[in-house]
Amino acid sequence: MDNISQTMFENVSFHVPEVLSGIRKHQEEVRDVVTANYVDFVANNNKYGKLLESGKALETQIKELVASTSQLTVDKSSGAWNDLRHFQRDLEEGVRGYKIARKLLSVHDLFESVNLETNGYEKKAHILGKIKALLDEVEDPVLPDLHCFQSMILRYETEYEALINELNTEFASLVVLQQRSFQNTKSITIRIRKDEDKLYQVVATLLKTQHDFQSVSQFLLENVFAAVIVKPVSLICDEQSNDKHVLIQLSYQQSVTEELRPGYKTVLSNIMQIFYNLSNMNIVVSDEECLFKVIARQMKKDLCNMLIERCLERDIPGTIEGMKESAMVKDVCEFNTFLQTTNFVDGENDQLLEVYANSIETIHQKKLCDNVLETALDIMKRESHEMVLIEEHEYQFGTSTVRFSSCMVTRTVMELKKFLDKVLTEADAHGEAADRFVKTIATILERYMVDVPMANEKLLFKIPQQSALFRNDCMYLNYWLQKNDDKLKDHCLFATIADALKACGEDIFQHQLNNQRTQTMHALNGFKLSVNLIELGTEQQRAIRQCIRQFELLKNVWQTVLPDPVYKQSLAGLIDLFVREIIKRIQSLEDITTAIGNGLVLLIDIMKEALPNLFKDPNDVHQHVKQWTKLIQLQQILNGSLVEITELWAEGKGPLTMCFSTEEVKHLIRALFQNTKQRQACIASIV
Repeated sequence: MDNISQTMFENVSFHVPEVLSGIRKHQEEVRDVVTANYVDFVANNNKYGKLLESGKALETQIKELVASTSQLTVDKSSGAWNDLRHFQRDLEEGVRGYKIARKLLSVHDLFESVNLETNGYEKKAHILGKIKALLDEVEDPVLPDLHCFQSMILRYETEYEALINELNTEFASLVVLQQRSFQNTKSITIRIRKDEDKLYQVVATLLKTQHDFQSVSQFLLENVFAAVIVKPVSLICDEQSNDKHVLIQLSYQQSVTEELRPGYKTVLSNIMQIFYNLSNMNIVVSDEECLFKVIARQMKKDLCNMLIERCLERDIPGTIEGMKESAMVKDVCEFNTFLQTTNFVDGENDQLLEVYANSIETIHQKKLCDNVLETALDIMKRESHEMVLIEEHEYQFGTSTVRFSSCMVTRTVMELKKFLDKVLTEADAHGEAADRFVKTIATILERYMVDVPMANEKLLFKIPQQSALFRNDCMYLNYWLQKNDDKLKDHCLFATIADALKACGEDIFQHQLNNQRTQTMHALNGFKLSVNLIELGTEQQRAIRQCIRQFELLKNVWQTVLPDPVYKQSLAGLIDLFVREIIKRIQSLEDITTAIGNGLVLLIDIMKEALPNLFKDPNDVHQHVKQWTKLIQLQQILNGSLVEITELWAEGKGPLTMCFSTEEVKHLIRALFQNTKQRQACIASIV
């Protein structure tokens, strides 16, 4: 070891014990102060100032000594090496104890300065922040186990809570939020003191302590803005008349009907006025932080959603004319800009209103289509017994021709058709909404096939005229679809709807025809031709006349309502059923006396006289009632002689062969005539 190293080693070996002694003394003195203040809670600050100075001097000595020991180079094989390692370990342990003492003394020093009278709120908060940082930096695992350290943590929490309570109390005196509830009304008062310096100190300090102002946000949202959005309010905002306060006062009814809700323009104007006056408390701490931003983080999303759902949504026009005149999109965008200008921003929901404003046109279209559907449903619900004549006409489009026969339809379906024409015209004029309009037309027609039959079930099934009108109405709407096929976008969809409309009308009308068939067969229960019958009574004639009366009633309600071809086909089908059943029962008799035969001839005369008159042209009965010729020929057989019957058969070439088989004619001859040679000869000729 050279002379310089030897000198340094001797210097270190001399000073290490001296510094360690100083550290132990300093620790003892710090312990006395800390124990007195944080364990025994007896103030002892006599050595407090000297300790701070001696600690600084001791720290300088420690740094110099540590630097010296780190510069020494000693031969590891010599005894001096072991001595040096021993000095370094002792010094490290001493430094560790010194650091603990320094931290405790530093915290105590900050606590002593926190409540100085010269400290403002910001200074107190700053000091408490430094204390919190020191307490959170646990460099030595021994610290948390120290009783005095835990007492310091408790004191910090107490001091911090006291500061926050003091700030909240001061803020409540600067910004007074009051509400008073009466039986039917509620009154809200906000007073903001015009003391910007004091307000700045309080708000800035609260913001630095990460205070969220949740109670203020909740009060404004629930008692002010929620009411302004949905209720008519009496609002007073005054920042001029009083030198000491800005006043915001509003009152409103606790319960308000939907009709009294304010329009969106009034709502936006009131909210802007309130924010303008609330800006007197909007303390700006930095470019990044201010009171409005803190409040916005608490309530902006809820405020915007409330404004959208409870106000804007319901005020979006439901008519094309209303939307043309509305400035809602522009107003909402300007309102959103106002909120950003006043720093009411949260970084997440600042574009919520603007995005909604851009969707207003789409919402309007949906609302418009909903209103269109609602109007159409209202038209369908109208009870219309008034009929309108539709003249026969045809429509040519492309290579196809759509024909609509003259008939009666209800006034209701005429109004619905005119309404659909209007909707289709609007679809052509508004390309962006065309698809929605067209789909709404499809929905209207689909609902028509469900709602109208359901609402008028009894009328349609029990009253023949109503079922006929419904059938015509469906056909008329079917014709309207075909006529406007080129204007409707989804051809496949409307082709299906057109077929469904036709089927719906036909099904209802067929159900009515089935009811009439049942009624006819029920009436014919009185037309009994039993084996033991000697002559016809009044029952048979009554049954025939009852059926004829039924057909005449149908003529009265169908002939001017249904298209002529449909009327002829429908009534002829019922008459044919009636005639067929009469013929069948007569042919089933095994024995027809002269009295019965004459009676049947008279009954057929009644039918021949009445039934042709059910048609505009009586001759139509021959064309449309399939069994009519057979009925006429049956009367000829009943009223004829064997010779006349033989002539009518004419060896299989006469008119009887058109409707009767050989067995049917032979059966009637056997029933009408006694078994004689003439009857046998006649039967033999029927081949």
